[in-house]
Amino acid sequence: MNDSEPVAGWDCETIPVCSDAFSGLTVVITGKLERMERKEAERLVERAGGNAVGSISGKTDLLVAGEKAGSKLSKAKEMGVDVIDEAAFIARLQLVLP
Repeated sequence: MNDSEPVAGWDCETIPVCSDAFSGLTVVITGKLERMERKEAERLVERAGGNAVGSISGKTDLLVAGEKAGSKLSKAKEMGVDVIDEAAFIARLQLVLP
């Protein structure tokens, strides 16, 4: 498997997640994720009670930053938004990926 390709063999709609991992939080996902596509990560946020949005604002609670996160990461840091990487995102959801 190429490191830049998402993991095959799992479905973001059916894989078990911690159902309240992002309860009530507004989450932005940016950059290249290694284990999944961004749309899959956004769906996992929603399944875990959060609201996945595309841009940083005063309402953003958390940024999941992948490789080459760019300006969204800079803006999140300036605004004091909590930032986690993909590994922490997976751990918070209590995912066990193949």
